[in-house]
Amino acid sequence: MELKKYLSLLLMFVCSATLYAQGGGIQFVKGISFKEALAKAKKENKQLFMDCYTSWCVPCAKMAKEIFPLKECGDYFNPKFINIQVDMEKGEGVELMKKLNVQSFPTFIFFDADGNELNRIMGGSPDSKSFLKRVDEALKPGNSLKGLQDAFDKESNYENGMKLVKAQIDHGVDPSATLDKMYLNPWESQRYSTEYMQLVFSTTDFRSPRFDRLMFDRQKMNKYLGKEVVNDMIFNTYRKDMYLVAAERPHNYTKEDVRKAAFLTAMLELPIDMAESYLPQLALYVLEKDYDAMIRLFENTIKFIPSTDTFKGILNGLLSAQYKKMDPAHQKQLEQYFQHCVDSSNYDAKIMQGMLNGLKNNK
Repeated sequence: MELKKYLSLLLMFVCSATLYAQGGGIQFVKGISFKEALAKAKKENKQLFMDCYTSWCVPCAKMAKEIFPLKECGDYFNPKFINIQVDMEKGEGVELMKKLNVQSFPTFIFFDADGNELNRIMGGSPDSKSFLKRVDEALKPGNSLKGLQDAFDKESNYENGMKLVKAQIDHGVDPSATLDKMYLNPWESQRYSTEYMQLVFSTTDFRSPRFDRLMFDRQKMNKYLGKEVVNDMIFNTYRKDMYLVAAERPHNYTKEDVRKAAFLTAMLELPIDMAESYLPQLALYVLEKDYDAMIRLFENTIKFIPSTDTFKGILNGLLSAQYKKMDPAHQKQLEQYFQHCVDSSNYDAKIMQGMLNGLKNNK
């Protein structure tokens, strides 16, 4: 009897210690599938909260270690939700990531017990107060994707449109139709606002008729945003993809697509000493296997860009990657180019060293 009493007290102590260690934070159910979690939520008349994370995501780890264990989070979540954490790169998470169109981490998704998505939040929070505020806002019916769509359909103003577009992007839904409807806004100060135009360009393929239509309004954009800002927005529509082409990584661009990007960039009149601005031109030469034009571009232009521009080193790396594909004559030209760069650097270093020695000798 004494032994049973002792074991009972020990069990109570262990349970209390466990609860204390958890700090009363969010209680995540372990070892169950998404389907089982929904069934549990339905049985307990709760909703489902899913933390979508990866092992390499720093904000995910911060939320798990610093925010979720806090008592205020447990008090908010545990009575209302069945809570699960799913690694999007392991097991069931791989399929769920595709099915739910999870595009960044962490993503927090809220479901009703029937598996209907109520809303989602993307990105971590600096503290529990801001996190719970975001959750509270997300769970208001009017802030769901459907609620925002209904509000925009009822009144297609700028404020409703911006809320809907941001939610569509978070949910992996194409916002083009909403953005196009917003573009009919008669208030130019809103139509050409920086926030709106950044969303428009970030969701527009530069090869599309939609992009061409935007270019007809270039003067208005320059008026409200400034030429340099607009240039940067345009360049951003293909900047990263041109690197894929130049690096010969998988892409879906034709020579004509890349030629359009190269001509567009030339018309943008970006700073002549901006190394990255020559990326589309290099990408075109890589596709065309035009080694003469490629080496000439470096000899006549890129060589003179200051080494403080870190992208200059990236361009040199892309050029050197073509060496094995060149014929002997072009290989020799490339070797001569890099040797000339080395000689120039050594010459500059010797001149500077001589000046430094002269200063020391005149002390």
